[in-house]
Order: sequence, then structure tokens, then C-alpha cells
Amino acid sequence: MTITTLQIKKEEGPIILYPTLIQVNNKSMLVDCGYEETFEEFVAALGSIGMTIKDLNAIIISHDDIDHLGALHLFKNANPDLIICSSKIEEPSVSGKVQSERLIQAENSLDHIPEEHRSWAIDFIQQLKNIRRINVDLTLDDNDKIEEEIVVIHTPGHTKGHISLYIPSESTVIANDAIVIEEDELNIANPAFTLDITSAFKSVEKIRDLRPAKLICYHGGVLESRVYEKLEALVMKYKTGENAKLL
Repeated sequence: MTITTLQIKKEEGPIILYPTLIQVNNKSMLVDCGYEETFEEFVAALGSIGMTIKDLNAIIISHDDIDHLGALHLFKNANPDLIICSSKIEEPSVSGKVQSERLIQAENSLDHIPEEHRSWAIDFIQQLKNIRRINVDLTLDDNDKIEEEIVVIHTPGHTKGHISLYIPSESTVIANDAIVIEEDELNIANPAFTLDITSAFKSVEKIRDLRPAKLICYHGGVLESRVYEKLEALVMKYKTGENAKLL
């Protein structure tokens, strides 16, 4: 098995994404696929390791957010044989059968958002509405196994169907947006975009209890030093002090 963490930059911001490429049993699976605007960055990143979009067998969508699936239709157009995977919980929104939680949240925010942020919110809502939806081929539940080596971990909070991936043989958790790395420390994703803080906290505990030696976060990259210690510190941060009031 080979696990490669790509680095993808979106100039606006700038925003840096860290999607993961898993190669196992002669299959290549990309975990999340960025914005439309970062598609060419993905093409270049794959090219730098001797791959093309057509070499991918599957894309696993961790959850329905624009930075994780905005470019999905471009990948599918470039490789119609791609198998698209998502959690069973979020398949209806990923496939476009229902509105995404993020769109519902954004539209509801217009009722109380400060006027100075209203134009940004309206623009964000339009971006979410513009996402081109692609049918999901394979749905995933908690503890499902992919290629018998990758364990699906339901880690709700950021969204209700968010999934992480655990690879026991590598002692690695691909946490996606369940956890972020900020200045070499861990945190949950931006509370403003975390729909259920209590569930998010429990998901951190779930990841901590796996005792991974390596943690890969879509926002922040890779952590391989003092992982358990930092996960425990994050748990304690939300068990005590001001943060405990959020739970």
C-alpha cells in the first residue's frame, strides 16, 4: 500500500488543501477532489508522480462541501469509469437528490447574518447551488472495509455523514475535516461550519481511541509526531474551560 498526501493550492485566500491518494491492490483511490478552480492543480500534482486522472479507479467523497467535491464532475468527465463513493447518509445530497446541509445552513444564515457579511453569504449560496452533481456508485457505512484494508469511520459533526478512513496496517487515520492542523496543533474544523459541535467532539474521541501514529487532515496536512498526545489535548480542550460550554 502507498499513501500519498497531495498539496493543492487555491490562489484565492490562498487556501491549501491536502487530499490523499491511496494505492492498494493495484487500485488508485483519491480521497476528495477540491474546487472546480483547483482541478488543474490536481492534474499537475498527479502528473508529478507519474499519474493521470485516467489512472484513478475511484474518488471517495468524505462529505458534501464545495472544497471536497466541487471538481467532481470534471474528474468524471475526464474519466467516465471512475467509481464515486460517499457515505450512505450523504449520498442523496452528493448525488443532487436533496439540498446539501451546507446550502441549507447558508440559506438559513441570511435571517440573522450581519449586513456587512450578507453579500459574501449570497455569493457563497450561489457557489453551492452551482455545484454540478454526480451520481454516487458506492455508499459507505461505519466500519465498512474498502479493499479489505481501509476501514470507514463515521465521524459526524462537521456534517452529519462525514467519514474518515482508518488504515490499521499503516496506523494511519485520514481525518478529512473531522480534525484540522493549525500551527502543528489540532482542532476541530471551523465551528461556524461545524453543524454539530457535540458530535464533532465525539468524533475526535473516536479517532483518538484508534491511537494512530499518523494523522492526515485535509486542512493542515500530515501529523506524525506526538499524535495521541495532541489528540488527547484536543479532547481535554473541549472537556474543560470555555470550550466545554459549546458541547
